[in-house]
Amino acid sequence: MEDLASKTIDHAMKLGAEFADLRLESSQGTNIVVMDGKTKTVTAHLSSGCGVRAFIDGAWGFAVTNDISQSSLSAASESAVKMARVAKDRAKVKFKISSSKAQRAVERYRCDTAPSDVPMEEKVSLASSLDRSMRSTDPRIVSTNARYDDFEGERIVANSFGTLVRTRETWTLAACSAWAKSDGVIQRGHDAIGMVGGYELMRTEKALSLGAEAAAQALRLLDSKPAPAGKFVCVLDNKMTGLLAHEAFGHACEADAVLAGASVLEGRVGQKVACSGVTLADDPSIEASFGFFSHDWEGVKADKHVLIEDGVLKGYLHNLESSSRMGTEPSGSSRAQTYGSPPIIRMSNTFIAPGDWKKDELLEDTKDGLLIQGSQYGYVEPSKGQFMFKCDEAYAIRHGEVGERYRDASLSGVILEVLNNVTGVADDFMVGDPGYCGKAGQSARTSDGGPHLRVADVVVGGLV
Repeated sequence: MEDLASKTIDHAMKLGAEFADLRLESSQGTNIVVMDGKTKTVTAHLSSGCGVRAFIDGAWGFAVTNDISQSSLSAASESAVKMARVAKDRAKVKFKISSSKAQRAVERYRCDTAPSDVPMEEKVSLASSLDRSMRSTDPRIVSTNARYDDFEGERIVANSFGTLVRTRETWTLAACSAWAKSDGVIQRGHDAIGMVGGYELMRTEKALSLGAEAAAQALRLLDSKPAPAGKFVCVLDNKMTGLLAHEAFGHACEADAVLAGASVLEGRVGQKVACSGVTLADDPSIEASFGFFSHDWEGVKADKHVLIEDGVLKGYLHNLESSSRMGTEPSGSSRAQTYGSPPIIRMSNTFIAPGDWKKDELLEDTKDGLLIQGSQYGYVEPSKGQFMFKCDEAYAIRHGEVGERYRDASLSGVILEVLNNVTGVADDFMVGDPGYCGKAGQSARTSDGGPHLRVADVVVGGLV
């Protein structure tokens, strides 16, 4: 396979490419969905193929084939070069791909039990038992959804700088959602677990209790009051801090958004964008996390990227193109959903770093406010820095004590204002809220987190 890759790259360069790379991939995976006691989806996929890119004078050509033969790969490289030649005349920005250090690596991510060694019946039984555990909790649980995903793949990345990285990756994920209904009120509970690793994760107590946790949360919310509306001092838990880091700030740090004029952080490197004491990073090197990888899909070594350090913006997330255009080093932040998709800038594990406060001390020091727990979804406009997040649960804080529980709370605001209103960062750091991030029609596995975070003057939507 390595020989095929090298010959394909050489062929593209002989045809006139200034730079060329490829991803040879083969993979297999499973997706199972059980809803309301019925098995809705049992899918097993097998896939293999190659995506070849050629670059000429500011323009890319990209060609794909699922025939892994030298003749087909050569034809793909010829198509990529032809497309780049046509596109270069229309390229608005002329630049060169800056040479980067060639990487050579053969790696296999940790996996104790390969999902392919587990019978499909056991996987279906797992999803069914999670669904059953939700439905059997209480008659007020009216709808359930249990999901199981796994993936095993081998990827070869090669380029004309001499990079040749071969990676074997495995990951698994399970998620449960339960909806409870009473007196016309419907509430959702959710829990998930995922990591880069094998099926061993699904045999843990945490995985087996996902359904019970999701159902319990939905039922708690049924018995809660609607959240008040207004501006509050809010203490965000680990999950909501992670959503803030990923959605509100991380997307604005993606250099392709910056170059497109679609980021509020354009031109702000070296400037203060948050309170002193706030450090935010994206780190693909956290082993066993759902966002883990050691080399990105362009073959660049992936390390921790500090985006905010003590309140100051330090830089952006880059791929080969954006780093070349902005005169900096690539950060190993380029990924693609499949060999048929071009690699683009993506986050991995995004978080706010721990501070000095103890969680209990942070709460006790808060006279009046809200404790925000969990996150359901978020919307962000990176060009304006605006966001809106729906949380799982909210609790009143009065005189430093946690009181009554609320439902249907949402947070909104401008991220640079919120980060400059941080008044306390706890030390109870956690990363581990796994999920899929969508961008440009592609999905990538990510996780996020951080410590409890106290922020002043947060706009909370709820009961008017």
